Parts: sequence; structure tokens; C-alpha cells
Amino acid sequence: MAIEILENTLLKLLVRRGTDSDRRQITLESGELGFTTDTERLYIGNSTTPGGIVAGNRYKGRAADLTSLAPVVTGDYAYETDTHSLRVCIAGTGAVETDWLTVANQISAGDGTIAIDSKNLITVGMLSAGDIDWNALGSSLELDGSNKVALSGTINIDNITQRTTSATNYLSLPSKLKINAINYDFPPTGPQNATYLGSNADGLLSWSVPTIVESTVAPTTASLIPVATIVPFASAAAEVPYGWLSCDGSEYISTAYPDLSAAIGTAYNTGGETTTDYFRVPSLNNKVVYGSANPANSTLMGVTTAAMATSPVLSATGMHYMIKSIGGTTNPTLTIQKNLSAFVNTVDKTGTSFNPLSGNIIIERPPPGLVSFNDGLDTHTFTMPDGIHYVKFYITGAGAKGGISPGGAAATVIGHLSAAPGTIFKLKCAQGQTQADSPVEWADYSAIYTPDGATELARANGGYAELVNHWQSGSRENDWQRVTYTANGTILTSNDYVLNGHILRGGSGLGDTNSSGNEESLGAASYWGSSPAPGAGQGGHDSSPFGAVPGNGIVVFEWS
Repeated sequence: MAIEILENTLLKLLVRRGTDSDRRQITLESGELGFTTDTERLYIGNSTTPGGIVAGNRYKGRAADLTSLAPVVTGDYAYETDTHSLRVCIAGTGAVETDWLTVANQISAGDGTIAIDSKNLITVGMLSAGDIDWNALGSSLELDGSNKVALSGTINIDNITQRTTSATNYLSLPSKLKINAINYDFPPTGPQNATYLGSNADGLLSWSVPTIVESTVAPTTASLIPVATIVPFASAAAEVPYGWLSCDGSEYISTAYPDLSAAIGTAYNTGGETTTDYFRVPSLNNKVVYGSANPANSTLMGVTTAAMATSPVLSATGMHYMIKSIGGTTNPTLTIQKNLSAFVNTVDKTGTSFNPLSGNIIIERPPPGLVSFNDGLDTHTFTMPDGIHYVKFYITGAGAKGGISPGGAAATVIGHLSAAPGTIFKLKCAQGQTQADSPVEWADYSAIYTPDGATELARANGGYAELVNHWQSGSRENDWQRVTYTANGTILTSNDYVLNGHILRGGSGLGDTNSSGNEESLGAASYWGSSPAPGAGQGGHDSSPFGAVPGNGIVVFEWS
């Protein structure tokens, strides 16, 4: 039977169809097509493979977990959104993770370690220390306990160069340094004028004022001219230079001039010496010397003037003779320790080198000095005088007003300051309480500060004024006592400017003045005495101030 297909005949081809489960139960003929109605896949038979061979693979879409797309066939592919990867099914139905193989990944910067531009070019981004290998750090870097890059305990470097070379920028170093296995703890403050960096008893570095020793050098000719040499000297006996003595027959103790004593012995002694330890120098006043093999035993001869026939008339002139007394020292040193001054023939030679070939060296102390402040101002300064390195200070606060009790006395602090001449200290002088003052119980304080004003070196607090009732309970009911307050002070002996000091606490003004009889009571006396002396408390009478109004505190500096 033949089928005639005309030009306008419409043919409709239908392939074998059924479910995917049905497909798996049959073997399609070679070239036979089969369509699964449930999975919508096309298969071609080869006469041997059950169910045939899939005619083409499909893109199964995207999902965070591709196992959710099962069932799929081998060769199907899909995009996994959580890993940004393209995967293909290599076995099974894709129902388990091992059925899928990743074939491509979308490149991502992840945590910022790398950076990817629009052209997918990779550059290094921000690295964390945890991503750095130990071997990449070198010999001077390490990872600390929190995986952060840090300097290692041992830094190997040949040179440290300041990054900024501006005159206002400095290389910053820590205050604690170890150099050549020695610990150095540098002070937190900068140096003052004429101070040096030294170590205290605790091994800490600090700025200190040196003990000033001024030296003058007096060169001599002792090494060139032998001891006991006698020479004429065209000046008075008072101008004989160091290392020489006048030939005037004076006696000297042998221990003072051992070299000269050994050279001439007692040859020129007259028998009237103080003791046998004394010797005399030759007496050459009004004498002319002549050659002698034994000068000590030479004969004193008279000399007459005469005129020679063919020569000018002979004459004689007076000349002062001196004898060399000291040998072996070419540069004797005259040491003058502060606070002293040196003058040669009224010329100030303190702190200078000079040649005392003649004249007297006079050493004297500078005159003592005293400066005080008691005007109640806090704007004063004190300057260390010229040539002075140590001063004694007294500071006293203001005394308190009288009232219910007599006014208490201020504390007094006494000590010594050490600083180079010209150092300027800032001061505060306590202002005294007046009757117009509001009832302030503690009077004003006096203080001394460092030159920069940042540190309080010493403070003397003011006295206590009991203007209101202050009572405290005793051991029994209704047993009450008035509270006693006494002024105190402070002194910063750890500071290099403060050598030492002592605090004198102010006396208490305890005493009731408002009981029967309206008794009077004097205020507490200060270091300087009773009111109106600085720091003294005012008296009280019948609960009111009595006597002199408390004066200002005082700050005193003295030196010698």
C-alpha cells in the first residue's frame, strides 16, 4: 500500500513517548527517537543502550544548592549562586554533591586581600597580618600574639635616618633605652641652663646642677731654674712672684719649702729661729754679691766706690734679690671654689687663667644677700644671683582670722635650692585674710615653682580659721570635742632644684572664746612670732576677731 505525498500535503511526525521510567525499561532501535513526557528530554536509540542516549544536554538554571535541581542527566550544567561557580553533572541524577563538578568560578576579591578591576585584572589589596608568612617578615619584624606585624625584639639596622629634615622636626625616641646592655631612663623634662645629665642614687638619669669649681693656673719657671737660685728683681718685695722668696733673712718652716730647705739647710740661721725646724734665707739687702765656692761661709766685705783713670765713674743702685723656693711644679693651680672670688691687684680674676708673676692674690667671699616677698601677690620671680649656686629659702602661708576660736598659724617650709646663676623661679606669696573676707576656713598658701611654673617645689599652707562650729563625737553620749586642724606643707626633694628641706607645721588656734566671761585668746604664733608677724593667727574674743589682722605670708631667700 503506497502513500502519496502531494505538494501541499502536511505531514505530522510523532516520536515514541512515555515517562522517563518507561524509557528506562525499553531499548530503542538504532535511530529511533523517544521523548519523556515528565522530564521533557529527547533520546536516540542505538539498539543496545536501555533507554537510548540523550539527544542534547540542558542548562538547568541557578540555585544555591544544585542538588535541589535533581533529577538531571549527565552533561547537564547549572550555576551555583553561593559559590559563584558553573558546575556540570558528571554522574547520577545530580541529587548528591559528588554528582557535580565545578568547571568555572567567578573571580572575587573575597576579604580585600586582592582587588579585581572591570577587566578582571588582579592587584594586591589590603593584606592582614594573618596572611603574611613568617619568612616574609625579615630579621627585624615579627608577628605578635594577635598576629599583628610588629618590630622584633632584636632590630638589625645600620642607620636611622630622620624622615623629615625640617629644623622644627626631631627624631622621637622612647625615654627608656638600652644601649650596650645598659638601661637608660631619661628624665621627662628638658634641661635647664647650665645643667648636665647625670645619674642619681637609683640609677635614673636626671638633670643636675654641677658643683662649680673655678680654677686659675699660675705658670712658673720652677722646672727651668733650680731651687736656691738668686736673681735681682726690679720690684718691691710685695710683688715677688709665686715660687720665689725675698732674700731678706726671713725664717720659714722647713716643711713649707722642703726643696729650698734641703738646698741651703741652716747655713743662714742666726740662732734666733722659732724652733730647729725653721731655716733662714740669705739677707742681701744693701749688699753686693761676689763669686765664692762656698757662699754660706763667704766673708762680708766692705765696698768702696772709686774712679778709674780710663773708665767712667762706677756707681751702685739698689736692687731687690729673690731666691727660688719651689721646684718640680711647672703649672701650679690655684683652685677657687664657689662661692669665692679671686682678685689680683684689685683686678677680678674669678674663673679666668692668669700669670701671677707679681702681685698678691686675694680670695674673698661675695657679700651675703637676702630677698623677701610679703605683698600677697602670686606674680613674683626670684633670680639666682651672679656667682651664687645655692640659696636658702623660707616660705610661710598666711595666718587665719580669729572667731569662735583664735586663728591658726600657717606652716613654714625651710630648705635649699640649687641652680645655676641667672635661673628664674616663680613664686606665690600668700594673701592675708581681712575682716571683709568671706568666712574661708583655710588661709592662703605660699609656694615656690620651677622656672616654667609647671611644678610646685615647696608649699606652705595657711592657718585654719574656725568660723563655724566643727565638733566630733567623743567616747560617750553628749561628749563632744572641737576638731583640731593644723596647717601643713610640702617639699619636692626628689626634684634636682631642691637639695633638702624641713616642714614646720602651723600651730592650732583651738580655744573657745564665746563661753561665759567673754574670754580673750591670742592667735597661734608662727615661725616668725605672734600676729601681726607673717603666718601668725589672729586672736579671738567673744566669738569675734580680736587683735591685729593677719598679715600676708612671706617668701625669703638668703645666701652667703
